[in-house]
Amino acid sequence: MSTQKNKNTGNGKNRTIWIIGCSSLIIIGLCLVFFALLGGFASIRNILGSANESVSIEVKTSPAVINVGDPFNISVLISNNGNRNLTLTGIHLPDEIAEIASIKNVNTADKSVRLDGSSTNYTLDLIIAPNGKQTIEFFFDATNPGEVNSNIDVVTSNETSQIELTLAVSSENSAVIMKEATPTATIVSEIIPYRSVVQIVALIEMDGEIAEGWTGSGTIISKDGLILTNAHVVLSDHYYHVTDLIVAITVAQDEPPVKMFYADILQADANLDLAVIKIRSDIEGGPANFADLDIPLVPLGDSQSLGLGDELIIIGYPGIGGETITLTRGEVSGFTSQEEYGNRAYIKTSATFAGGNSGGLAASQQGEIIGVPTQLGSGGINVDIVDCRRLADTNRDGIIDENDNCVPTGGFINALRPINLAIPMIDAAKAGQVNIVENRPTTEQEEYKQEGEIVLFDEFNNNLNNWSLGELPDAYVEINNGQLTIDSYIDNYLVYSTLPDVYDNVGLSVDISLINPAYDGDFGFICGYQDIYNFIGVEISEDSFYTIWAYEDDQYISLVDWTYTDIIPPKGPFGLTAYCGSELIALGVNGILLGETVYEDYQPGLVGLVSGTFENPNLSVGFDNFLIMRP
Repeated sequence: MSTQKNKNTGNGKNRTIWIIGCSSLIIIGLCLVFFALLGGFASIRNILGSANESVSIEVKTSPAVINVGDPFNISVLISNNGNRNLTLTGIHLPDEIAEIASIKNVNTADKSVRLDGSSTNYTLDLIIAPNGKQTIEFFFDATNPGEVNSNIDVVTSNETSQIELTLAVSSENSAVIMKEATPTATIVSEIIPYRSVVQIVALIEMDGEIAEGWTGSGTIISKDGLILTNAHVVLSDHYYHVTDLIVAITVAQDEPPVKMFYADILQADANLDLAVIKIRSDIEGGPANFADLDIPLVPLGDSQSLGLGDELIIIGYPGIGGETITLTRGEVSGFTSQEEYGNRAYIKTSATFAGGNSGGLAASQQGEIIGVPTQLGSGGINVDIVDCRRLADTNRDGIIDENDNCVPTGGFINALRPINLAIPMIDAAKAGQVNIVENRPTTEQEEYKQEGEIVLFDEFNNNLNNWSLGELPDAYVEINNGQLTIDSYIDNYLVYSTLPDVYDNVGLSVDISLINPAYDGDFGFICGYQDIYNFIGVEISEDSFYTIWAYEDDQYISLVDWTYTDIIPPKGPFGLTAYCGSELIALGVNGILLGETVYEDYQPGLVGLVSGTFENPNLSVGFDNFLIMRP
């Protein structure tokens, strides 16, 4: 019987691992403290200001030809097409104007304009009623030849809008005609609907306690609190169970969001990675009164109308590099197809944005939502996780450290799910329907069978092959009734048993049966076993996940993360096959390939069988017809 050793396997629970030995189980608990950051919807409403703004801007310059020494003026006509008062707080002219002209006067209807530190920035306190208009005129003398090709910024209490200004000043007797598009046309300004973007916090159960697990972003799409986001932001995964969702509201551009509400999932599809949640209550558990915040809604756009080069803005909470809301600009750079979703299953962008934006808003310049930034399954686009939060002792070595599996709280992505794919879910949520699809994409069914020379075959009628067997404090490994059985009596426990000989580049096969299920247990092979610090594991689980992992000098390495597939039948039977070699490590079940990878540091070693529990105790697994083959 070998010595005990607590080791990683990369499964998402605290589990003591036995190599036919014993060890103590340490359970780490985390506590969540809720903070009441802001009270009173009346004060919140005052902070957020008015809503439903619809601004159009028109700019005119006169005269059409400007020479050095000539006076000229710029008129900015601002129209309030919305149904609420619009408060103008500032106008920023292009800085280039100061190089070719000097300001003489500014005129508004109520004389409210004031210079704000430079000749191009002005503050205002001007209210425009619904359907009203205001004109602000700037009077200049041309001083130097030059051109201006930039934007005028019009700042309201809730957003900044832009309109292009193009003019030229020529030397005397060398007139240049101003480049002026149809001067009477109304140009709709860019809309930045940041107030409609929220942060979503997933509360998870961990070691009997509730803690904040991960965050994502979302977009408000209805007055009664429907929010569009990613499915992976709100659904449980193989490691952590989501118990509730907190919605944090954007109150200002330069402040962290305020946790105000709890929400429920109405629609979710893990295959699409889209979800719609709805505000349930305030943070104290009382009535939500969400409509009192008067947060503007983001209208739905048409992702089918997008073309290469179309400009996009991405808004969300990045999860790394700060707590405030972030805007990223980019263009449509391509499309990725999926058979079940068509040629525009993903929209690729030239923008690269942080992973916390996943679930947030991808909008057109007109402020329409045309897509959802998506971190998972991003159409073949690589995802580099740069920030991972270790929440639990997932490797079961008794310590929460860099060796544990983490929840990715940041990264960089550049893929969007088109809004058109979300519209059926949005319509269903508006109708009050609940539908949650938690299956992940199924692995393509590629045949996988073992072929070659049989090196060893064991029906477990006896122990002629010298498997390591024995009684442990909380488990028992024996050969009984034609099977090698591993019984684990407690939760978070892993046991494996090995053969005494070294094998290299071999195929493995075994029939597995659940004598007593735990419903979340795992089982499979180990191979390349050098010692308790260096070996490889290939496993499946009762709840239809698979993984390939390795230990290298006592450091856990995930070669294939736990991945869901409906190829693994929840109750069996399990005909498990694997290949362990320097050029390939592969895993299959019932003749179908699940996953494969290459481990550059592979070394020949012992092989064996493994079984373990997660949250539930009393798992009993039987192994039969064990086969080793050499190609």
